Amino acid sequence: MSEPGTSDLPLKRARDLYRAGRFEDAIPLFREYLRVDPQHFEALHSLGMSYFQSGQFERAQYFLGEALRLDPDFIDGLRVRGAALMHLKRHAAALASFERALSLKPDYIEALVNRATVLLETKRTDEALAGFDRVLALDPDNAIAWNNRGNVLVAMRRFDEAAQCYDRALAIQPDLPTAENNRFLVLLELRRISRIPDFALREMFDGVAPRFDKLMVDELGYSGHLHVRTLADRVLPRRTQPWRILDLGCGTGLVGDAFKDLAAGGQLDGIDLAPRMIAAARSRGIYDDLILDDLETVLAAQGPLYDLIVSADTMIYLGDLAPTFFGAANRLVPGGFYIFACESKTGEGWEQTPANRFRHSENYLRAEAARAGLSFIALMECTLRSESAEPVAGFAVALQKSPVSNKHDIAST
Repeated sequence: MSEPGTSDLPLKRARDLYRAGRFEDAIPLFREYLRVDPQHFEALHSLGMSYFQSGQFERAQYFLGEALRLDPDFIDGLRVRGAALMHLKRHAAALASFERALSLKPDYIEALVNRATVLLETKRTDEALAGFDRVLALDPDNAIAWNNRGNVLVAMRRFDEAAQCYDRALAIQPDLPTAENNRFLVLLELRRISRIPDFALREMFDGVAPRFDKLMVDELGYSGHLHVRTLADRVLPRRTQPWRILDLGCGTGLVGDAFKDLAAGGQLDGIDLAPRMIAAARSRGIYDDLILDDLETVLAAQGPLYDLIVSADTMIYLGDLAPTFFGAANRLVPGGFYIFACESKTGEGWEQTPANRFRHSENYLRAEAARAGLSFIALMECTLRSESAEPVAGFAVALQKSPVSNKHDIAST
């Protein structure tokens, strides 16, 4: 027989772990205690909450349900059990749980948000919108409610209003990633973006990094890096000293590999914002320095100057190229070159493609180059890749920074 009080030790240890946020460690101790006292309300509730925090929603709803058998008016248990049921897509039961909580506390903000979210998930959009409006009348600074109200408006195809909701959410909570992503998607739908944002590119390219080369070269017939090198061979002057080269959006290093011979004995650096792409580029062993950052940010900053900046499958994710062109001019030595590939269009300006990339006209490229103080040296029409079995038309373009006569090269190291 246990000494008096020893049976409570698992509960005490479980409480301590629960309060410390160590939910997975607390779970077996709560279960051990419940073998001694299966009707212990606190242990049932805390075990259900621990399962919820650990993402084990079926067990969470079960043990919270057992706690509610002991106390049917346990309002927080009703809400969290409803949230677990919502994760399990058991919408009717989730809605019943939230409505029971609201019958006990009509202005319970969290339950109101959850209830409106269930209504959205079950396509009861008018009721969902009214639900979020009620939340925001009670709590105008509720960022989650603004975000979810935006989601309702997207479902109703009221994209302008949805964008305003995401803006409100981010004004309240700037680090809310769901609102940031939702705002990007709705602006993409409205065709109101001037570039694909960093977080979206990072997520996309980190996801494909292990198979990027096979996907691009073998499956899509990608050859942008080869066109950039072909144009470079046509326009670059012959020189005996090695080149200092910067590869924008270096990815896995396809472009760098095409230019490594020119950089031998000089410098070959790369910039990319996806950690897994940087890791793949590093594994080639050809780069002197690899920078994990946004290329516009890096180019605008002070740093080493380069004889040659190159990019291939990068400008297609930027609509407005002014920051890149001015940045390239900032980081080129006098007389240095920027050679890149982009998707092409006729006429004027740039546009978002059906694949949510960007393509640029020759007139636009010439005008922006001139604004940045870069001379338009050459343009070569080419095919960058295939898409849906159709060729993707592109340009390879060479720009040059004006030489400065009677001055020495001012590149820093």
